[in-house]
Parts: sequence; C-alpha cells; structure tokens
Amino acid sequence: MSKVSVIIPTFNNINGLSYLLNYFKDKPYQVIVVDNGKITQNLRLKAKQFIFLVQEKNLGFAKGINLGAKYANGEWMLILNDDIEFKIQNSKIKNQNEKNPIEFLVEYAEKNNLDAVTPILRNPDGTIENLGYKVLPYGRIKLVKEFASFRVNDLDGITAACLLIKTEVFKKLGGFDESFFAYLEDIDFFLRFKKAGFRFGIAPIEVLHRHMTTSKTMGSFKARQDMINWWRLYFKHPDKFKFNLQFLLERARNLSGYLKRLISNF
Repeated sequence: MSKVSVIIPTFNNINGLSYLLNYFKDKPYQVIVVDNGKITQNLRLKAKQFIFLVQEKNLGFAKGINLGAKYANGEWMLILNDDIEFKIQNSKIKNQNEKNPIEFLVEYAEKNNLDAVTPILRNPDGTIENLGYKVLPYGRIKLVKEFASFRVNDLDGITAACLLIKTEVFKKLGGFDESFFAYLEDIDFFLRFKKAGFRFGIAPIEVLHRHMTTSKTMGSFKARQDMINWWRLYFKHPDKFKFNLQFLLERARNLSGYLKRLISNF
C-alpha cells in the first residue's frame, strides 16, 4: 500500500497528463487517472501500473475526484490538476528542484499536524497565483498573493489544483459536493472543512500551474458554472454572505460574463 494516492482528473489536456504520468512512472505512489474525455487509450498501453477510470461522459471535477477517492488506498490523497508541473525555473526557495515535492508536502503536513496542505502555486510568468483565498461577503473570492498579507488563520480555504489531504478526512466530509460539477466545489469543501475543525496550511515549496489549460478550450462553460455555483454557495453557506445590493450586483456581473462568452462563441 502506498502512503499517497494521486488522483488526476483529465478531460482534454493530453500533453499535461502525459507529463504527469511520465513524472510518476518511477514514483512509489498509487496513481488514479479519471479520464472524463476518453483521451487515454494510447497512454494506458504504456502505463499499465496506473489505474485508469475511463468515463463514457464527462463527470466533472467534483464527481471525478469522488470516484477516484473510492479507489484510494493511501493515508494521504494528492488531488492534482492535469496542468500542474513540478519543475520551477528561478525559484525563490532554496534547493526547490532537489526536493521531492510530494514527500515534502507529507512531511510538512505531519510535522505541523495539518489535515490538508497545498504548495505555493506559480504562474508560467513566475508570479504567485495564490497562497489561499478569502470568501468575501458579497460573493467573490479574494486570492491572497503576497506573503506580507498572508496569515493562514485568516484564510477561508486553499485551492484544490494541487491538494494533499488525509484520505479519511476527505471521506468523512463526504468529498466534494457533486452538484457543483466543476468550479467553486473546493470553496464549498473548505468552508465545510473549517467548520468541522480541521486544519490546513501552505507548504514552502512551489509548483507550476498552467491555469485554465482545459477551461479556455470550453467556451462559455466556466462562466456558466460560476454563475450557477455562486448561488449554490450562498444557499449552502448563508452565514458567509450578505444578501444585499452588492451581492446582487456581483451575481449580475456573473450573468453578464456568461452572456458575453456565449455571444462570442457564435
């Protein structure tokens, strides 16, 4: 039994998935690929040591991860987007590329008694994508990107793009809410996670995130999901929001963004 089960949902990013499978081919981890786009046929022939769960239709991120979790036998689960890379150029962290990032995450979590941990996410241009986020009362996410304004206790959650979490904690919380399909499911999860008294943190190691690799190929899909899922968050966590004019204006902004993307596709 591996200590870490890696779950990688994928839809149409064959290049990103190929990189990850090559990275993990000589690593002692259980690797579970949830193929929502039926793109892995050739890869399955080359990587028989991995578990491939090929779906007839796109399950979405939340349901895909939950499915993968049913097969996970590790003490820890690493939820991993297929647009994550572990090699960082010009990192500010000493000996960054000499470390095994997964082992580092596990050691950091265990040393600090954390139930979930994420690395620092960097964009391809070298900037920090985020160190976690705050959920604002009018229904918007504020990404924390500066160490000067960073306090873990002030955060509402961390991203699920590269998330190490105790398997038993993920399952105890019922995993992701599958009604979200994709986007904001990690926001909902970590609001529940914090309410249940679990602890998360950000480890001092970096990964590269080629953000929106899949989403930017899907037209108005993300905008539509954001528009719907913010209402889901409001009804599930009314204590986090203020139903006022500012909240309604933000929902109107979501609707406007969706309509603009929809029209641009014609």
